Amino acid sequence: VDIDVTMVNSTTTTLPPRSPRPTGGQPKQKGRMNALKIVGGKVRSASPFRKKYISSAEKARVPQAQVLAAEDDARVEISQNCNRDEFEEGRDMYDPEAGEIHTLNSLTRSLSLESDTETEDEESILSGKEDEASLNSHEVPPQEAMPQPEGKVFTKSVVLSTLNTGEGAGDSLVLRAQHRYMKPEKESHAFINVRASSVSPFDVVKCRGVGVTRDMLPYTPGQVVVGTIEALGSEVKLPFKIGDRVVGFVGQGGNARFVSAEADYFIKASPNIKNSVAACLVEDWMTAYRALRIAKNVFQGAALFGMNVFITDGFSSIGQAAIHLADLEGANIYCCAKKSHHSYIQTLSSRMHVFEPHIESWMPDVMEKMDIVIDNTCLDGYASSWQALNDKGILVCLATANMGYSISGCGVIDMDGMLRKFSQMKAKYTMSQTVFLDIREDLTHNRTEFTRDLMYLMFLVEQGMIHPKVGEKVALDDVGNAQKLLANGKNNGTIVCLPWKKC
Repeated sequence: VDIDVTMVNSTTTTLPPRSPRPTGGQPKQKGRMNALKIVGGKVRSASPFRKKYISSAEKARVPQAQVLAAEDDARVEISQNCNRDEFEEGRDMYDPEAGEIHTLNSLTRSLSLESDTETEDEESILSGKEDEASLNSHEVPPQEAMPQPEGKVFTKSVVLSTLNTGEGAGDSLVLRAQHRYMKPEKESHAFINVRASSVSPFDVVKCRGVGVTRDMLPYTPGQVVVGTIEALGSEVKLPFKIGDRVVGFVGQGGNARFVSAEADYFIKASPNIKNSVAACLVEDWMTAYRALRIAKNVFQGAALFGMNVFITDGFSSIGQAAIHLADLEGANIYCCAKKSHHSYIQTLSSRMHVFEPHIESWMPDVMEKMDIVIDNTCLDGYASSWQALNDKGILVCLATANMGYSISGCGVIDMDGMLRKFSQMKAKYTMSQTVFLDIREDLTHNRTEFTRDLMYLMFLVEQGMIHPKVGEKVALDDVGNAQKLLANGKNNGTIVCLPWKKC
């Protein structure tokens, strides 16, 4: 946990010993004094480990200061006599500046399926200079503050520290603070000040060591970013300029405050939508929209009104996006979800039919009846989804990631990953009435269409016709917990990382 603390000149006031507790309570240690430190007009305990209770009599002795009394939970106390941050993991921390209580695992909040409200703390986006000054004042005395290196910017990022594949999702992630040059790493790159980035299932798989080698360490997750251009390489051919707001895929490195990536993977973003909403559109909503658009092309661009659309995972972020888009055109929607999610899924459309995710529970009702099937699970190599098609139907297979632990051969070969790759190759080249869609490859090969469709989705957001759901907004130090939430399937909406959100 990276804690930003601004040190100021302080004075110490010694108060008389407190009276013993009433009968039945534990008396204070005899002769012990309560030392209070007045910092910025606020009175704090000078104890480096835990704050002490302050009586009303003691409060009266310092009427001009605000007294912060400790509750029974762990707090963070940092003073000039203490060189480490004391806290208990999983307990609450009080932020006097924000006037509210935060938890180390803030993802346990706002998990109600019925709650789709979101607020974006744009004012919590701090400047790099302020954050750097706070770090310098914590590590060294104010008179010896660390100078800003010329041509560099202070940044934080989430990195994978080890390739221990036996650990759970997010367990090997650490927070790194460093200075880096404010310029693109390659002449074809754009240097981006990241305002929002994604936490996706592909990040969960990568951070378990699948597809990551030791040469790639330290590896930073985050495939989608929203931000502004700070610098451009000399070989960038797209009509970008410094200060443009862009969205796009970076492959890796998005969960950081700054990133350098290929400029060809960025698209200008509308200035009228939030950063978190733009991050939802690029990956989840664009995948759902492109899948439905590809299917509509098979029917010569006809509207989905009256068509039967089947989605194998309706509760996922992509599934919910596909449900909203299909409902706008009047389609009859069929989907699978856990029984505990049925009541919520039913509220998304008046033409909704929800089944258990087991094949035997939905196959009798949809077999050979569906016009469009979107398979975003790949449970059995797309075989059961293909059987749900009618004579003129179309199956759209999406690139998926297995966030659970897969069966491995001799502890070396990822059998589940190999089977998924084989199924994807089969869907691409051998299956009839089938199209395979990887949204990252789609941007590379169909940039013009991708840009047009993304601008259309932004238009729908501005008009209030669609409302991308942000399940959680997390700071950099909570990305590991966000991956755990995602791996357990408990996220109701897209999880977005706000790198400049105060940790």
